[in-house]
Amino acid sequence: MRVRLTSQLCRVALLIVTAFQVHAADTLPVSPEQNVRPYPVEEVTQLKSAEQLIQTFEQDDYCLNSVLKNNALPLYFVENLPRDLNHLPVEQKVSGFIRLLLPTIVAVNEQLLEVRKELIQLSQKPSTNWSVEEQHWVDNMRASYGIKSQDMEQLLLQVDVVPIGMVLAQAIDESGWGTSYFATIGNNLYGEHLSSRGGKYLTTPGGHVKVSAFDNLYAGTVSYMHNLNSTRAYKKLWEMRRALRQKHELTGYQLVGSLVDYSTRGEAYVENLRALIKHHDLDRFDHVVLDEHRAKLFHFASK
Repeated sequence: MRVRLTSQLCRVALLIVTAFQVHAADTLPVSPEQNVRPYPVEEVTQLKSAEQLIQTFEQDDYCLNSVLKNNALPLYFVENLPRDLNHLPVEQKVSGFIRLLLPTIVAVNEQLLEVRKELIQLSQKPSTNWSVEEQHWVDNMRASYGIKSQDMEQLLLQVDVVPIGMVLAQAIDESGWGTSYFATIGNNLYGEHLSSRGGKYLTTPGGHVKVSAFDNLYAGTVSYMHNLNSTRAYKKLWEMRRALRQKHELTGYQLVGSLVDYSTRGEAYVENLRALIKHHDLDRFDHVVLDEHRAKLFHFASK
């Protein structure tokens, strides 16, 4: 009887451990670049024009002033860009572009923060105490960010947010407020060239330059942020971000100073980004959070 009871207890204990490990695996956050279902909205609202999108925003009281007042941003995801943003009055085009892109940027940053939070918690205990799932998850993070060492500090240096003001400013500059060919056709707002890993792409006239193309604006934004966080050419950005974070001064206006090598324009590029951030007050959205009770997904039909 004692042997049978001991065997039963072992099986129960094994089931408990297995259930705990499965639960732990399920609760580990997914890094944005590995997220295969970025939009938490099933129903898609089809639109034909930028004017329709603006009308929907106005009807739903989605305006930037209310976002800042309530510190809450609706999950109004826009999969792709309308091709007639330039037909809007300037003020509507400016506000509309910021509103259509802002939830995507915030969503990606929130996911990065969840990953970072988990990494911080794991770094506070010996790796020998990690579960098999946690070790596998960290190994995947290291591979995704091109880190060969076991140093958790290096992961924390690279896995971090990109300030909203900086993302918006680069999207505005690189895509011409969402009106460039690569933005409207390829969902590439950030001027990313095709990487050595390959993928979808568009070419410049004559086919001399291959520019990355993406399925949606989320994928394009994730790729841009992951490129900044994983490419060693942006080591200066990682170090500046850490220093600014430690001083509680992490803003887009400050961090764009690390982007001298992002464009052939060098310092002129940085100054233009800072002018955009300052003129449109793009750093004011850093503390807004997503309101999950207001969610929609929009898609523009191609003509």
